[in-house]
Amino acid sequence: MQLEKELEQLITIDPGTKGLQQMPELGPTTIAVLQAELGEVDRFACTDQAIAYAGMDIKIKESGQWKGQAKLSKQGSGLLRQMLSLAALRSIHLEGSAFGAYYRHLVKRGLAKMSALMAVMRKMVSVATSLMQTGEDYDPSKVWVGAKGP
Repeated sequence: MQLEKELEQLITIDPGTKGLQQMPELGPTTIAVLQAELGEVDRFACTDQAIAYAGMDIKIKESGQWKGQAKLSKQGSGLLRQMLSLAALRSIHLEGSAFGAYYRHLVKRGLAKMSALMAVMRKMVSVATSLMQTGEDYDPSKVWVGAKGP
């Protein structure tokens, strides 16, 4: 209990997490894991680098005669992917969530549910990295066009 209070206090005073705190899909533990695992986000030239760092980039194993399947590289932090999967699952059921609206849009378009969930996780890393780099406020309309802004 004491540790959770200290964690929330540290997150509150950290200017890099201001935008993340405004995301209803993320709790204090998820924010702390994002901050700890991504570290200094200014080292990423673009959000695709952060996605790759988290191990959510797509790798295709193939040779000249054999064509393999596209799979996640999983080279990043397993803890980060685990926390993001829980946050993505929460966003699906959270009313008014821009990430949930994005997920429903992808499933409606015919994407498999698990693939849509991975797309939401990738979008979360992208948005989190952008918010931590710029220090801007969270705007749900920037997550997906169909979401309502502040």
